Amino acid sequence: MLNFFKNSSNFPKENDKDRNWLDGDRLHYLDHGNEEEVNLSQLRYAYVQLLAGDPYLFLFDDHQHYIPASSQGFSKVYPKLSKQFGFDDALFFHTIKQKQDCKAKIWIQQQTCNYKILPGGFEDDHIGFEVYAEPSQFISWDTSYADIEKLGIGHLYPSEYGTIYFKIDYPVRIGNLWLKELEIYCDDIPTHVPIQEYFITIYDESNTDKSYKDLRDLWLDGEDYDAEDYGYEREDQCYLSFDFGDHISSSICYTYDDENNYDDGGTSLHFYNQRDYPALLENPAYDQLIEVSELVKLKNKWDIKEDFRKNAAVKNIPASIQQQLGKSSGIWLDKKNNKIGFAGRKTSLIYDIEDIDFFEIENVLPAKGPGYAILRANLINGSYNYIFEADTYELDPYAITLENWTHKEVSIPEAYYNC
Repeated sequence: MLNFFKNSSNFPKENDKDRNWLDGDRLHYLDHGNEEEVNLSQLRYAYVQLLAGDPYLFLFDDHQHYIPASSQGFSKVYPKLSKQFGFDDALFFHTIKQKQDCKAKIWIQQQTCNYKILPGGFEDDHIGFEVYAEPSQFISWDTSYADIEKLGIGHLYPSEYGTIYFKIDYPVRIGNLWLKELEIYCDDIPTHVPIQEYFITIYDESNTDKSYKDLRDLWLDGEDYDAEDYGYEREDQCYLSFDFGDHISSSICYTYDDENNYDDGGTSLHFYNQRDYPALLENPAYDQLIEVSELVKLKNKWDIKEDFRKNAAVKNIPASIQQQLGKSSGIWLDKKNNKIGFAGRKTSLIYDIEDIDFFEIENVLPAKGPGYAILRANLINGSYNYIFEADTYELDPYAITLENWTHKEVSIPEAYYNC
């Protein structure tokens, strides 16, 4: 294969606009004047691709990178990458000489098979999962984010970009399915809430859709099926979801090569907890202390846009507030406890005023999409909550009330079109 590199004319003519170079396990390149880098130790697959007639080396390390084959240094960098990873050089050079836009996979990281279908008739997948620690533990789907950290079965870790995950260090069994390295997304989620989602990408040693078909056959029990009853199966992507009962479900998704997609050889597998936990909406401590200083009934009955599963400030509407509002939505001020509350149809959002940085009312005018308005609370910790959604300009009249009650700014930027 190295014969391809002896004649530099096999590579596109290099320009003086783009540049790329290697530094240890990083490939650096300039993209529109910005320096980007590929973490080669995390490289999962590589393609060659023609876009608008220009050839690119496409690399994926959890992020997409398009490196122009005409960039300075490419003819020196590519042979080193090819030697390190074993790129299909014949396919690379064949593809860059095509006349029409196209792409081809020239390398994929070979993965170890990380799942097994176990024999036996396990019927406990709607209850929880077994962790093969010493000794083994059976974990309920109702386990909270805080509680799973205390079990000694895994560890928290940050991604390269600061997102927090929890990885189970032991194999697990969910029904008849054995998995290795099941994970949880933990960023900005109340720790007292039962875990809402587990995920993993599973691979067969062949790096094909066999992993998808194995799980499909497991949960469809080998019977004839209509894909539309569970999702879809297309040439570009297959997606099916399955109900285990008791509001526990799963989904599998496999993506194939096409004009817009890349095949990484893995099946994305998720488990979902869709149970209601009404106790999490109870707020007895505040219900006993509430003292309403001011209250405004809103023009319409609007829903609170936040979900209690992701925001601990979402609670039941206090009984005293519900009694005064009747069928209306509303806002109340509690000077004694330094709180402000927003009541929707079924739930409320209650804040300590000192935790609020400012409010914002965003107005969107109808164009290609519909018009609407959003009331948002921007918090001191840098996060923000969507409170109400209404028609364009419908929330503006309440800005003065919010400012007078909380002494916090209410920003109303210029409306823009929903294009």
